[in-house]
Amino acid sequence: MKKNLSILLAGVMACMLFTACGKEAADTDNSAADNTAVADNSTETVTADNTDEAVSAITIDFDNLETKNLSDVKAADYVTLGDYNGVTVEASLKEVTDADVEEYIDNLFTSNPPMVEVTDRAVQDGDTVNIDYVGKYADTKEAFDGGTASGAELVIGSNTYIDGFESGLIGAKKGETLDLNLTFPENYGATNLAGKDVIFTVTVNSINVASEEKSDAWAAGLGIEEVTNLEQLKAYAQGLLTEQAKEEYDSTVENSAIQTVFDSSSFGDVPQELVNRYLIQQNQMIQYRASMYSYMYGSQVTADDVVNVYMQNEGFVGTADDYLNSIAKDMADQYLMFQTIADEQGINVTDEEIDDYLKEAYESASSTAYSTYEEYKASLDLEVYREGLMAEKVVKYIVDNANVVETAAE
Repeated sequence: MKKNLSILLAGVMACMLFTACGKEAADTDNSAADNTAVADNSTETVTADNTDEAVSAITIDFDNLETKNLSDVKAADYVTLGDYNGVTVEASLKEVTDADVEEYIDNLFTSNPPMVEVTDRAVQDGDTVNIDYVGKYADTKEAFDGGTASGAELVIGSNTYIDGFESGLIGAKKGETLDLNLTFPENYGATNLAGKDVIFTVTVNSINVASEEKSDAWAAGLGIEEVTNLEQLKAYAQGLLTEQAKEEYDSTVENSAIQTVFDSSSFGDVPQELVNRYLIQQNQMIQYRASMYSYMYGSQVTADDVVNVYMQNEGFVGTADDYLNSIAKDMADQYLMFQTIADEQGINVTDEEIDDYLKEAYESASSTAYSTYEEYKASLDLEVYREGLMAEKVVKYIVDNANVVETAAE
């Protein structure tokens, strides 16, 4: 089974950035859910529980793995390179048609239609209502955390909220306040609410339906810079889709070129200490993703769950340890290949380049757990970034020298 080498490349550059600010990022994500306790998230989980096979547990002792950096070995001792100058790859650049532009705008309209207020009837299924609500425990009448909101937009029938909430608003009129006597699911993510009888006091502020007509006002209201009418929206869509087509083309060329070089190379027995280095990086990435999924879905998602889903999606046969070792071995081979090419072509990464990369990442971060750049930098394994920037330079070298054969777009 071939691995997607571009994903491995992106992962190693990202994992240390994620783990450096992961806890604060997770806390920030969690704070955004303060007013969503009413949402029924009991069935949304990223786990392998929906499979017939038992979950394979990760048993690797990451804390006691002996490691080596890529710079600690002579890469050429473990790689016999195939051709990497002038490799031939095929790619096609998709032409953006008027139909593509219309489809984009239609999808935008469907997902974000202009709303028209209805004042002459009560709430019906499919309406979008603006509501205020307060959730209280039925026995104590005490408001519970995350159960209060003002000006919330809700599509009736979307099943966004717990059973009975949306259907209970059908028939209510604008300005009406009513009590909904409901029960949270037994498996609800917030343990303080699971199985609890509650009362939601809801006020209907407005009733709205989607308009069927696109207009300049709708286009202007999308919040897209320099778009104030439908014609400008079409021009924006044309430019965006053209840019996406070019990015897809460039990605195809890059992925194909890397894969071609990788497939034409042969690899010896890589030191386990180097493989262990990438095992640790993969574990950091997976732990981060598990914590993010846990916050997103409101229920505990473990690293085992994440890995088992990846294994299932890729059709990988074996244990979780086998899967992680397979990825780590591919990463070690890939970076040894890149380093061997870099050594042959005199491609180097300076301390200044690493510093520039990290400063940009630090300054552009929406939040960080570190008060100064120096503190942030000191927490990082700088060799990760030397490897990543070296790999980017080698990939650029391979692509710049590739023979790209243009094929007809499907």
